[in-house]
Parts: sequence; C-alpha cells; structure tokens
Amino acid sequence: MEPNKFRESRQAINRLCDNIDKLIEDKSAEESKVCLEQVHGDLDVLRPQAEGEIQERSVKNLGMKLNALASRISKLKAKRTSTRSASGGGKTMIVWDEERVGQLATPFLEKVYANMDGDTECQVFFGTTGKGIRPNYRIKFSDSRLTGYTGSGHKPQDPLPASGANNLSDPFAFQVIKSALESKYK
Repeated sequence: MEPNKFRESRQAINRLCDNIDKLIEDKSAEESKVCLEQVHGDLDVLRPQAEGEIQERSVKNLGMKLNALASRISKLKAKRTSTRSASGGGKTMIVWDEERVGQLATPFLEKVYANMDGDTECQVFFGTTGKGIRPNYRIKFSDSRLTGYTGSGHKPQDPLPASGANNLSDPFAFQVIKSALESKYK
C-alpha cells in the first residue's frame, strides 16, 4: 500500500483506539464494544494491504493494541437498569406473587396471620425492597385502618414511614395468607 494512504488509515485506527480508551474510562461497556468491532473491521481491511516489514509490523502492533483494549473492555460491567427501582435508589425491587408469599418462612407467616386479627376482609402489602426474607408489611383492615409492621420483629410502626408507600406490593387478601400458611402444615 502506498505509504501516505497506509499512514492515514493507521492514524484513523489510532484515533478510534483513543476514542475506545475514553469510553472505557467512562465505563461505557456497550459503546466501547461497538467501537471495538468497527476498529477490528477497519484493521481487517488494512491487514492484507500492508506491504513490507514496516507496514506489517505496524498492523501487528495495532492488533496487539486492540487485544489490550478488548481485555480492558471485558473487565467492565454492563450497566444494570432493568432491576433498579423507579426511585433511583439503587435497590432491587421484589415482585410479590402468591407463590413467593408461600415461600416465606412458617413462623413469619404465622405472625402476619396473627396480626391480621381474624379480619377476613383485610389486605396485606409486602415491602418490595430488601431480600424478601422478612419483609416489612402493611395491613389494611376492613375498617380502613392501616398498620405497618417491621418484618424482623412484627412490631407496629407508628407513624408509618412516608417513603414506605412507594415500596409496597399489590395487596394480598386474608385468604391468600391463610392458604399459604395452611400449605405449610400439609
């Protein structure tokens, strides 16, 4: 390849490598992977056109540079967005359904059931943050009273935390809790 054209191609690839380096510093994993693929394509076009020892060595060095960048990119973690809460607090949201309620420990369910005080019209809302082992919960009784409970000690929360209303599951009826508890005794 004519030396001036080769130099221009090599410099263009080096500029793209610098761009990838900046993307890596910004921890932009996906963008840097896309750019790296483009540079690999450009290098694959340039490789067969290299003539002479100097151009071949230059192509080899560019290949090594791309390998080093690929190694750095592989160490980046992809940004997680789908499991984050809407409030941006960085907590993973728990999705509660009847199956997940049934997986709660028997002593925990017994205390939730006891706190429902036999009100067959009440509803339970579980907290959607944390690990889902001993979630905080709220009970809305048939007389519209709303009482929050800590998950670890089942003690009433008075007053209710203001932020807690945003981190609650859909309601579960008295019968769902009763059924989950009865299935534990079978």
